[in-house]
Amino acid sequence: MLDVTTHPEPHSAAVTFGRSPAVRAAAHRALAARALLLSGYPLWETWRRQARASKTEAVARLDELLDDLERAVTAWGGRVLRARDAAQARQLILDVAREHGVKTVVKAKSMTTEEIGLNPALAAAGLRVMETDLGEFIVQLAGHPPAHLTAPALHLNRHQIADIFAAHLGRRSPAEPEALARLATAYIKPHFFEAQMGITGVNFATPEGALVLLENESNLRFTATLPKVHLALMGLEKVIPRLADAEAMLRLLPASATGQRLTALVHFIQGLKVQPQGNQIFYLMILDNGRRRLAADPELAEALYCLRCGACLNVCPIFQVGAAHLYGRVYPGAIGILLAPYLAPVADICDLCTQCGACQEICPVGIRLADIIRGLRRHSRRFRPLRALTTAAGAVLTRPRWYRCLEPATRGLAALAARQGWGLSGLPALSPQSFHRRPRGRRRETLLGDEDQGRPPPPPCQAPRSPAPDGGEAGRAAATGNLDLDPLTALLAKRLREAGSSLSEVKGPADLARRLAAEAEPLWLEDHPWLHPVAGELEKLGVKHRIAQADWAPMAGTAVTVGLGAIPETGSVLVDSGAGPGAVLAFQARKQIVLLPRPSSRLSLAQALEYVQRRGPGLVSWLTGPSRTADIEKVLVLGAQGPVNLEIFLYQEEA
Repeated sequence: MLDVTTHPEPHSAAVTFGRSPAVRAAAHRALAARALLLSGYPLWETWRRQARASKTEAVARLDELLDDLERAVTAWGGRVLRARDAAQARQLILDVAREHGVKTVVKAKSMTTEEIGLNPALAAAGLRVMETDLGEFIVQLAGHPPAHLTAPALHLNRHQIADIFAAHLGRRSPAEPEALARLATAYIKPHFFEAQMGITGVNFATPEGALVLLENESNLRFTATLPKVHLALMGLEKVIPRLADAEAMLRLLPASATGQRLTALVHFIQGLKVQPQGNQIFYLMILDNGRRRLAADPELAEALYCLRCGACLNVCPIFQVGAAHLYGRVYPGAIGILLAPYLAPVADICDLCTQCGACQEICPVGIRLADIIRGLRRHSRRFRPLRALTTAAGAVLTRPRWYRCLEPATRGLAALAARQGWGLSGLPALSPQSFHRRPRGRRRETLLGDEDQGRPPPPPCQAPRSPAPDGGEAGRAAATGNLDLDPLTALLAKRLREAGSSLSEVKGPADLARRLAAEAEPLWLEDHPWLHPVAGELEKLGVKHRIAQADWAPMAGTAVTVGLGAIPETGSVLVDSGAGPGAVLAFQARKQIVLLPRPSSRLSLAQALEYVQRRGPGLVSWLTGPSRTADIEKVLVLGAQGPVNLEIFLYQEEA
């Protein structure tokens, strides 16, 4: 496990923090994916209004909601800690580690832990810490701070990452995203089973005691399940009035962050998770660290609405120059400018803005980012000389006669300053042509294109995705296992294909056993009543298999589990992730097969949230395709730290 008592020195291949073409290219790819998805979302503005209203209500009822959350989590067996600032949060986490004899820690991606400087504090206390998100793992090795809220290694290209792995892991890999991701996964995975504590963030929390966590790689699932202690850290603004309010946010957040309908995994924690030795110990830490002061400011309180999607970073021309490193803070971009006066160390960074307004247009909850930054600038001491200069310049430029009279003197002063070396070399050079004289025979040129404004080029024109390989009825039947294609089943099959999965229909244990006989070994079955007769049929066929029972199962070639339902709109499958060894089994397999009863495969997003709430204690996960990562140059790799293949079977117990 990595020892972060001191950060490793950045390898020589790592870029210096400055202008990086990789940042702009990756940001534009993320924006293009978002634009393509939103072209099919006619209700986007409605969802934005719903999410904003929910966040407005949450900030207005903050104390009430947080008290209800604490009571609910305590009632289901968790322990709640409150931290007023970063120093107290670090101390409380160290106290938890000492109480439970923790020496090794695994972490899933959490910007809040970056905010409080947790890793150095744990290392100083003698704990070993492993970042398990691919992007965070890369920057931990490189000794860099994260470059982006959702893509920490955005500033590094594949060749630099390959050199970093060779230098720090002692393993050389081809400089291809998939090969690099597989190398990192192989290195990280054993540490989940060695660690005594897992630390994660929280995306949303409800007063009913439900915690919602989104991820793509499935490393969060391991971090939250395998260690004997799970600590979830959240800023107090993550509370929302009710679980139903998550419906709009689950549509907005993945689309804005990564251009997905839904992240590959969404987890709902409403109770203690089961382990072989008993229930896991759970802590929820609620962090203030300046957020209450922010909530009390009527002009800036809406900064607490932020979903941490990173869309305002992707579209920002300043961010594209040097990523988060340009800001010197954990939270960069427009949202970082709003948070900087309140989140320690407090600062005024509102000069890092072009006022193009793109951040305000793209924000999924409609935070008035550009308007608020203008307000901050009006009160900024750093801008007093600039405001005086621009006011004077404005007065001149709106009066052509004044400008024509002053232009020769201005040009003479600029030439004199250049000859004398008065420190004005960083200013743009004046045009050799007077602005009030138009050269003959030349077309007027655009000075700044869309790309220079931070906006992405238009996405490439793509033909509509065919619902089947050949676009015909025969192709559709082959792709869906001869399903009865009623509209919702057809939509589910389509969304599953888009996410890299498939849908088939199986009738009875014998039919299922025949299908499983061709799957990769070792073949593991969840200990479920549906699968006991299937095991008998497999024995008749002479197929080796095992049922996950008392102990955590080892790595499987194929894992067969039983799901709870499906959401056609997003192509998501609901599974119970907290019921013993079968829960971990599926996340260690190369291929996962989920059996679903047809009647429960037609849930709306709202119905799925209601189902999760009614189900009560435990951990329910939504799977939307195989686990995935795009942390290396925004290139998609399936099977990041979970199954590479995911197949869904609509199952009938009797043939």
